Amino acid sequence: MAQTSSNQSGRHVVSLTVVSGPDSGLTRTYTHTTRVSMGRDARNDFVLNDGFVSNRHAEILLEGSDFVYRDLRSRHGSLVLVEEVSLHLHDKNKETQVRVINGAEFQVGSTLIRLSITEQPAVNVGQQPQAQAMRQFEEELPEVTNPSSDMRQKFITTAHQPVQALSRRFESHDRRLEVLFRLAGHLNGLTALDEILDLIVEATFDAFPAANFFAATMGADATKIGTEKPFLARVRGQLVGQGQDEEPILSTSILRRVVETRESVLFVKDSLGSQVTQSILDAKITACMCAPLVGQRSLLGVMQVDTRGRGSLFSRQDLDLFSVLASNAAFAIERARLSESIIEMFEGFVAASVNAIEGRDPVTAGHSGRVARYTVELAEVVNSIETGALRDVHLKPNELVELRYAALLHDFGKIAVREDVLQKDARLPLTQLELIEQRFETIKEIGHRNLFKKYVQNFDAGHAPPPAQALAEVEARYSEFARELNEIHQWLQFIASAPSLNDEQIGRVRQLGQRHYIDSHGQRRPYLTPDEVENLSIPRGTLSELEWVNMRSHAAFSEEYLKRIPWSEDLQKIPCIAGAHHEKLDGSGYPLRLTAPAILPQVRMLTISDIFDALTASDRPYRKAAPIEKAVEILQWEANDNKLDKDLVDVFKRLVIPRIEHVIPNR
Repeated sequence: MAQTSSNQSGRHVVSLTVVSGPDSGLTRTYTHTTRVSMGRDARNDFVLNDGFVSNRHAEILLEGSDFVYRDLRSRHGSLVLVEEVSLHLHDKNKETQVRVINGAEFQVGSTLIRLSITEQPAVNVGQQPQAQAMRQFEEELPEVTNPSSDMRQKFITTAHQPVQALSRRFESHDRRLEVLFRLAGHLNGLTALDEILDLIVEATFDAFPAANFFAATMGADATKIGTEKPFLARVRGQLVGQGQDEEPILSTSILRRVVETRESVLFVKDSLGSQVTQSILDAKITACMCAPLVGQRSLLGVMQVDTRGRGSLFSRQDLDLFSVLASNAAFAIERARLSESIIEMFEGFVAASVNAIEGRDPVTAGHSGRVARYTVELAEVVNSIETGALRDVHLKPNELVELRYAALLHDFGKIAVREDVLQKDARLPLTQLELIEQRFETIKEIGHRNLFKKYVQNFDAGHAPPPAQALAEVEARYSEFARELNEIHQWLQFIASAPSLNDEQIGRVRQLGQRHYIDSHGQRRPYLTPDEVENLSIPRGTLSELEWVNMRSHAAFSEEYLKRIPWSEDLQKIPCIAGAHHEKLDGSGYPLRLTAPAILPQVRMLTISDIFDALTASDRPYRKAAPIEKAVEILQWEANDNKLDKDLVDVFKRLVIPRIEHVIPNR
């Protein structure tokens, strides 16, 4: 905890502000303070949420009238900037410190912190205010010694996490420090590996004019680094491989040394007293710097730069700066890999969700993936339009990603739809038709029994014809009755799966529902139950009104369930886009009956793609798959009725279908 000073001459006010990093904007002020600790541990005075900051990273102490910044043997060290003089503090064996003044800045992990120190007069009257708390940072920083710096040695090395010190060999006006700080600021907001490496290459060539070649070799297996081709290689101003057939030549001996020792290495050809490897001669390398990219738990790779073909040299000062640059690069690369892992995990979650949803409804298998593809294609085409009604509709890259996820998950709410509704492929399923068939067989038996019973009654009364003739008549009447029931059952089977029904067919179903028979217990029973009549009277499709209510609920459930996921800021609209995919511009859609002003362009695009795939993808119980021309015609009808966006339908027809035609099923 912050400790309070016993000096009564004045009150020191120390403020720490995070300029950039995960806690950007965080400010804490400590009054009358002699010690402020910082790190990730909650017991620190200044708690940071930066994964590259140690639990107990550093502290600011009042020593006499001066404040000092002390690095507490942190994992990655501290970069301290005082009046344009920069010093890296890092020693795994002991705590290191430097005097600081008002306005000093500290780079810890990916976090940049600014220090503010002010002094307030003492409360007691008659006491003299304390003298100015800080004096200018003017002492010479300790020189870094290296027993291997003899010019007859092959390598000069330095620690990798980060360098032991950037001494006063860096003048206050050395613009390379500006390059380093500018790079750190830019890297802080990036998660794409290719963008990170591009910035690192640019900064490297900017900071080291003698450099003519850059390479980054990365891999999960550190033992293979140096034996495989580099992940990225670039000659100043040109990507290696442009117009070239050969792989760039790297010194495997230097790479291997860095991997084994985890130390940065400076190789200078002119300092050698021994033979030079063939790869160095072939690449015409005069000087080479190579630094490990060390993450929190493992070696991520190796970064190197050399002067091949130029004959220039690097200095020890260059190696120190290059090591710092590699340390910053390692932070950014590890963060990018973490982001990639999160994205891969999320992609897996989305894919598993889509498979689970479509697994409950085999008829729509592949629907979500195709809808997502069609929707993104439409959005990308619209982005390229510069005239007309759609010229102002433009989705940013993160909005395209958001739209793709929304399209993939638009049917997420179907997990709340009843199984018998979701998989209902006929007005009456086969099991219910079989029950009707069994019922009709019972009716036949009862009818046959009643015919013979009536004959016996007539025979006893003396009104029956001769037995042979009477029995033939009974059998004939039964056969006719049985044939009628068989025909009715066959007709019901047709009705159950017909695409649509006319009024006459619906009327006949309802007439059958009014016919009754007397069972063996003397109870009056209908030929068709009310539920069977209702389902067999559905004019189009297979779902009853109540079943449609349940099916349509999936849109609202999609939004409700997706809202429970803690989306990042870039993906906040996924729930509302997915939940509105059945809304129509005229307010006739569902679940909220939104009208045009409330329907986003992304939703309009998704709706068009959803309808198109539903029409063309596969045979549905109530219709055959439509050819592309017919599906487009239906979309245009909907647009003319002000249900779909007419301009987007036109673009979909003219520009998108040619791009997706090869993936449309049943084309």
